[in-house]
Amino acid sequence: MAFQSFVTQDFLSKFTPISSNIDSSSLISHLEATELLWTREITGRLLYDDLKAKFISQTLVNVNDIELVGYIKQHICYRAAFEALPFLNVRIVAKGPVKLTGEFSEAASLKDVQWLQSSLNSRALYFEQRIVDYLCLNSKLFPLYTVADDKTNIIPNGEKRYDSDIYLGNENADRDDRFPRGYFN
Repeated sequence: MAFQSFVTQDFLSKFTPISSNIDSSSLISHLEATELLWTREITGRLLYDDLKAKFISQTLVNVNDIELVGYIKQHICYRAAFEALPFLNVRIVAKGPVKLTGEFSEAASLKDVQWLQSSLNSRALYFEQRIVDYLCLNSKLFPLYTVADDKTNIIPNGEKRYDSDIYLGNENADRDDRFPRGYFN
């Protein structure tokens, strides 16, 4: 079965700096990777699969599910744009990696690309934190969020994700970090 994303190319080009004239096939793999590597990691596989099934079958009727999917869609947009950015003007072809150039265009400098990636990453992190906060505040409405999946061991990762370049001190300075991420007793 072909991959179906929460996000369409129109939605992606509306909310990110990615223009609508980009070949959608070059973005599909980044949408899929974003959902599987980032979104599913945040929500856990069980909640992700449930929301995805409801979204695809167009049976999202619960206001809370709709609001959560709205945050998820924004997260996917910015994270997929972040992931796709290095690959939009470089392709791997039979001859090896090539840089694409077009008429009347100038390649962005590395500094420009890094700034754009930083901005996209900040927005993605913001929406990731919105998802985590929303799920934590409404955990009774999303019982699948608190259930670990025994098959794939993909459990929700509710750690604080949003970060900025402003240092406000270490809120976890007194916490004992003996256990690696994802370890539960």
